[in-house]
Amino acid sequence: MRFFSLVIMSALLLAGCAAIQGTGGRLVDTQASLVAHCESLGLVAETADAGHVSAIWARRTMLRAVRARAEQLGATHLVWRHKTDSSAAAQAYRCPH
Repeated sequence: MRFFSLVIMSALLLAGCAAIQGTGGRLVDTQASLVAHCESLGLVAETADAGHVSAIWARRTMLRAVRARAEQLGATHLVWRHKTDSSAAAQAYRCPH
């Protein structure tokens, strides 16, 4: 029983760490007029994996990839240009806090 409790606690700890490390924590979706004073870092675009088993999951993965790439650039804000089931693009900005 003690081993089972240890496994469960470890799984919960790992799930919590994954949530903390995930995107969305510091990246803000906004409108272009609100980031006019910020540094533009470029357009980030992705396409969905057409071979994915679930179209919904493929879209979520694609949107997460856009956010992750923007964070890698050091972005603090995103202005979405388009989001469809097969592609997404957002302008990444770095704004002073």
